[in-house]
Amino acid sequence: MLDGKIEFDQNWVLSKRDSEKLPVDTVKDKLYGLYGESLKVEHEDYAILTFSLESGAVEQTAQQINSVLQQEFELENGRQIHESANSVYYVYPELMLAMTTAGKNVDLPPISYFDSLVGWDDFKKLCREISSVAPQIRSHNTQISFQHQNYLFSVNDGAGLTTMLNTFVDFISALDLFPFCKDEPLQEIRLGVRSEDGFTSTFDAITSLSKLENRNRLVCFDIRALTERARLGDLKSFLRQLLPLESDYIFAFRVSYIEPNALRSLADTISDILYLRTVSVPPYTNEQLKQGAILALADYSFTVADDAWDVFFSRIAEEKSDGRFYGMQSVRKIVCEMLWLKHLAEAAEATASANTADAADAAAVEGTASAADASATAANSETADNKAVNEAGLTVIRKEDILSLSTTYSESKRSGFDELAELIGMEAITERIREIVSQVKYALKDRSVDRPTLHMRFTGAPGTGKTTVARILGRIFAENGILRNGYFFEYMSRDLCGEYVGQTAPKTAAICRDAYGSVLFIDEAYALYSGESNSDYGKEALATLISEMENHRDDMVVIMAGYRDDMDKLMEGNAGLRSRMPYQIDFPGYTKQQLTDIFMLMVRKHFAYEPELEQTASNFFNSLDQAYMDSSDFANARFVRNLYERTWSKAAIRSQIDGLDSIRISSEDFRAAASEKEFSERLMTKHTLGFI
Repeated sequence: MLDGKIEFDQNWVLSKRDSEKLPVDTVKDKLYGLYGESLKVEHEDYAILTFSLESGAVEQTAQQINSVLQQEFELENGRQIHESANSVYYVYPELMLAMTTAGKNVDLPPISYFDSLVGWDDFKKLCREISSVAPQIRSHNTQISFQHQNYLFSVNDGAGLTTMLNTFVDFISALDLFPFCKDEPLQEIRLGVRSEDGFTSTFDAITSLSKLENRNRLVCFDIRALTERARLGDLKSFLRQLLPLESDYIFAFRVSYIEPNALRSLADTISDILYLRTVSVPPYTNEQLKQGAILALADYSFTVADDAWDVFFSRIAEEKSDGRFYGMQSVRKIVCEMLWLKHLAEAAEATASANTADAADAAAVEGTASAADASATAANSETADNKAVNEAGLTVIRKEDILSLSTTYSESKRSGFDELAELIGMEAITERIREIVSQVKYALKDRSVDRPTLHMRFTGAPGTGKTTVARILGRIFAENGILRNGYFFEYMSRDLCGEYVGQTAPKTAAICRDAYGSVLFIDEAYALYSGESNSDYGKEALATLISEMENHRDDMVVIMAGYRDDMDKLMEGNAGLRSRMPYQIDFPGYTKQQLTDIFMLMVRKHFAYEPELEQTASNFFNSLDQAYMDSSDFANARFVRNLYERTWSKAAIRSQIDGLDSIRISSEDFRAAASEKEFSERLMTKHTLGFI
């Protein structure tokens, strides 16, 4: 009796999901053709097939099945074979085949230790290399060749370092290459020169490791605080103190994802003292984030409709724009929200279906509906249920189920220009954007005309609509075939800069890569050049950004925003930048009447209000000090929004006290909000009470 297992790389399987058959089904059919009734399938899912055969030799059977796999999937690269008296193990990037006599284990752990996770190519390559030499190490009893290896991980927050390290511990334990202790085999320490909040001093780290009775651990040091040029001496001193402990621990060192040259330089510094292997983990691409979501949802038998991914990526853009995106951790959070929203949609549909069925039954009893009508209603309901499950038996999450997942995603049937037309005081800007769109569309139609570069400068005071227009602009460009996605990514200039040497360029490049096919909006961009975001890092970010703008000028729109004087200084200091940003759109400050109109537009969208509210609001805005409105401190529409939110908050409290079920905003609510210091102190002195 022989036992066999074929395990496919899950990402590779996902790339084949549109094929007529999944790879596991194709292989199963081939094996039945070879062995007939002698083959017994023990377990199968979309990535794993385990089976048994009544008879045969391990090596010959494995070779036969391996030939089938090679021919069927055109396997060429990465073939590794490990044989023993009882087992044979074949490894490819796409799959793994293990054959063993019944009741025996294969020599190596399954490929799922490291291949079931998205990305991590360097880490997978390292694990494959270790697995290939493990039999020789055990045969010659030379575990020391592995135990003295240490590792440098170049990886950002949220890319799964802790998961990777735990996986590595399990993997090495299964290979019997290092006797990890059972109690906390992984220890992570964030180093600093001195012990501070969240940091452990190098002295305390060495002392604690020296005192541990039960060692045999993988210890990962976060050394980012020691990688500045001025601190490299401290790092080398620390590394030398690790040497006496090298036989008892496996050491790993973590830095942020940095450019290759900086990583090589750091690796050379560490390699002067310790035997080192380097693992670089680039930030996840959008496709990898999507694959991660697909895998996470598949665990619960769910999948996502094609058009619903737009909502998912819109939410991803929102998560990234605040500068606190944590890779697959954030994806898992979003997946949980998607499942919850799907369940809410299912509950609403179930309630609606039950109500429809009750109404049909009642109508049938009264003789106003025929049995045929009732059958049709039931059939329609059944059809809707069937549409919610795909051919693979996975429940489909539809776009309409998760629209609330993203606050910025627009399902409106109105065009971007329609939304732009609703904005107050944007007539000239709208006309300018129409001209730009017409120009680009003509260039796309007539290939003899060069397509213009679309990178832009938005100049104006805060709260004048720059961000809002940029977001709508992405939709307009997508609707007119100028951009393929039209998503909106918003960052402050400081978000492009790293904290450590070598981190800025890859960080800026990753931000740009996310925005391919979309709009990248950078507020206060002038700080990159002025030195406010750290002069060296800011200039490095700007140089990377200019390169990306040039290389992807037809597939990305970069919009830099800020005060006009500051933006002019930025352009004067970077001739290459000015030539790559041919369009400048000025956003003037709002007039007092426009501020009133904006306030009332916000009110009308959500609440009922008393007729005199508009006049009260007009009196207030007309009483604003013009000098304050002209100053850099005035936030224009943001000032209005703050006042609006304070006003309806007052109305909500009053309505609750009065026992009312709905909110109706009154002039008294407005006066109560406007009398608060942050608003009232901005009135002209002689008219402080005039609006009342």
